Amino acid sequence: MTEAPEISAAELRAIPLFRSFSDKELERLSELFEPVGATEGEILFAEGEAAGAFYLLVAGEVSLRQDEREVYLLRPPCIIGELGATTGLIRHCHAIVGPGTILRRIDSARLHDLCSRSPDIGLSFYRALLGAAADKIARDQRRTAEMREHIIVTQKTMKGLREFILESPESPISARVHDALEGLIQQNRRANYRVEPPPALAAYLRLDDGRVATVVELSRTHINVRLAGALPEPGSEIAGVLVLAGPEIPVSGRVLRVQEDRFVLVLDLLLDQFATVLEGYLTRVQMLDLLV
Repeated sequence: MTEAPEISAAELRAIPLFRSFSDKELERLSELFEPVGATEGEILFAEGEAAGAFYLLVAGEVSLRQDEREVYLLRPPCIIGELGATTGLIRHCHAIVGPGTILRRIDSARLHDLCSRSPDIGLSFYRALLGAAADKIARDQRRTAEMREHIIVTQKTMKGLREFILESPESPISARVHDALEGLIQQNRRANYRVEPPPALAAYLRLDDGRVATVVELSRTHINVRLAGALPEPGSEIAGVLVLAGPEIPVSGRVLRVQEDRFVLVLDLLLDQFATVLEGYLTRVQMLDLLV
């Protein structure tokens, strides 16, 4: 790896996280920057591992990949993995070092120690970190809103095509096209939107046999759960109690599919009072992604 040059205060301020820091504060923070001896093709960090540091890209490039697919190609000046490292999250992608790359490493434990000893630095850093996270959420919300508008337009177009097929003379492809459109329309219905319960709002399905399954995904109509031991057969009917981070509601339904240690349950129609509880929980989880 190339010899690491010094990075100036002006270059650091080109990174949003450090934009509001004074020269003195940046000098104290820069004492934490450790050179990284990474070579081209090396994995800087891997998907699924605990984040214990974040990185400052000074020169070269770093590829972020998921499922062998490049998601982003990062170039300097850039900070990598700051949210995960400062909150102890699990990495969601691989980071692969590119040619001529120069990096600095900021160890999370050393950063936390500095912030505890220097509350002024700690307050500035975490305020800037929260601001960066809020900016990311706001941008994600704009992109999500655009995608939602596209889905609405697509949904209306597919419904129009479905009606056109029903009104047109039957042909060898009519039934197949109609069924495909109907399946897509049903899949895109708002009721099918699923959320992943976070640890702070964990949800469980307590089965009639006493076992407890962890809810992995949840919507108004489907539950995807992880269960240890024997799994129910596809098509079988099961019942239990859905525990929604406090409130509990009785549920029943049909097993749609089984895969490895999970199964998907299609819910029977809920009574209004229980549907309201489920709707409230789904809203609480969705609010974690909303910047207001």
